[in-house]
Amino acid sequence: MHTFYPLTTNSYNRLRDESLDFKGIPAGQGLHSIHPYPAMFHFLLVRKFIKELSSEGDLILDPFCGSGVSAVEALINNRNYVGYDINPLAVLIAKVRTTPISTEKAFNLLELILKEDVKDYEIPKFPNIEYWFDEDVIEELAKLRAIIFSIEDINLQNLFKVAFSETIRLVSRADHSEFKLVRAKKSKKKDVKLVFETIAKRNIINLSVLSKLALKARVDIQQFNVLDDLPIEDESVDLVITSPPYGDSKITVAYEQFSKLSIKWLGLDDSFKNYQFGAKKKNYEYALPSDELSEYLEEIKRSDEKRARDVYSFYVDLYKAIENISKK
Repeated sequence: MHTFYPLTTNSYNRLRDESLDFKGIPAGQGLHSIHPYPAMFHFLLVRKFIKELSSEGDLILDPFCGSGVSAVEALINNRNYVGYDINPLAVLIAKVRTTPISTEKAFNLLELILKEDVKDYEIPKFPNIEYWFDEDVIEELAKLRAIIFSIEDINLQNLFKVAFSETIRLVSRADHSEFKLVRAKKSKKKDVKLVFETIAKRNIINLSVLSKLALKARVDIQQFNVLDDLPIEDESVDLVITSPPYGDSKITVAYEQFSKLSIKWLGLDDSFKNYQFGAKKKNYEYALPSDELSEYLEEIKRSDEKRARDVYSFYVDLYKAIENISKK
């Protein structure tokens, strides 16, 4: 049985520092533009904290690394890095963003992919595939998928899997302005290979910067649930920098919905949705580590018991994760 001990309630004032706004600078550019992802850290915020709070050669941990913003910034600033996420698509994107490749090899392989005429291919079976994709788009995606899956070099295969994943969303009937999976009221037909080619070329060019840097840092990115004991030594980490998951991930930041179509086409495991914070409901068996939070929870209970359990379950998981992380 895990016991939570209430902490003393503190008063905090909100401070505004406009230097952290980074107005007019998009969060997704360069290496960070390789595949969109919900609720991305602004890379300049991460860069500022890494430079101010760590030194070259230090070990940085991001236990909720998402698509790897912190991983990229650690790598290019010569900090060693360990990152975890439960979403296999996020892990794939983060690995691609931080893996140097031969630009020449990648462009040559892209040319072969675009020219290859595939006769033998398999269409993945998942519910409502016809609802999200036109019939001819399904066929073109299946052909492209077969070619990519046959690539022997795992780094190049991952590179083109990530381009394929972004293509999937753009050629689907989903509303591309939403991270949630919503069918667009109107959708224009798009040339699957042309969309893939455009994305792949952009990604290869963005990745070329890594081959020009004298990279010394080690980067280790794994699919892992931080509610389990982390597979690194206690007190081995110099800096933890992260953006924790949001409560209400189903309605505010829909990580699972955003990833769903790509995960189905790539054959990845989507069971991570069952392990998001608060997914497993608790029965108030632990005391929350905050008197103030406990008071708000009692207030919520009076009007909505189900909602109170959702809130409680999220914070129990969050606190358990922080306990695991803080040991490192």
